[in-house]
Amino acid sequence: MNKSKGQRWAVVAAGALAAGGALAACGSASASSSTGTTAAPKAAPVVVHEAMTILTGGMIADPGWPAFVPGSVTVPAGSTVDMTIYSYDDGTAPLPSSLANYAKATGVTNLTENGTPVSSMDPSAVAHTFTIPALGINVPIGVMPTATGMKKPLVVEFTFKATKAGTYEWQCMAPCGSGSDGMGGPMATDNFMKGAFTVA
Repeated sequence: MNKSKGQRWAVVAAGALAAGGALAACGSASASSSTGTTAAPKAAPVVVHEAMTILTGGMIADPGWPAFVPGSVTVPAGSTVDMTIYSYDDGTAPLPSSLANYAKATGVTNLTENGTPVSSMDPSAVAHTFTIPALGINVPIGVMPTATGMKKPLVVEFTFKATKAGTYEWQCMAPCGSGSDGMGGPMATDNFMKGAFTVA
């Protein structure tokens, strides 16, 4: 397939909900009257806000090829990562029994979907997962709500600590791709249902 998929969804991604930034603060220095020295400021913990958007294949003019945008994320080592994933996918990719453990959240805290706390879900209700096996992180992601008829994304929020420097592969473990097992196509292609998570 000679398609530049990255070019196709770059414009869509630019308009999708995504935000990033860093928050840091410095302590104040105080002079000591007895020694005349200045205390070194204490570095505040670094909190990084990252966001990804799950777009459907139809949104990027490539049916059957859903994508996480951006596909690669880099955060500072030692930072606390506040991650938000906005999902526009309203279809499930049920987890087979061999992958049912991916319906449970691991390695993260404060996981919510549209403001409701989540620790696990029915494997048949999973649409995607955000999984970094080497870091023990797994987040099950449900479907975009459609009851109101409005295309508002499912908002998934969670926090984790990025303590281990390196570049790790993240992967969606829900079989939402092609082939008899659903693990082909976007599931096996970088910057679609898998990509790089770098702690530097």
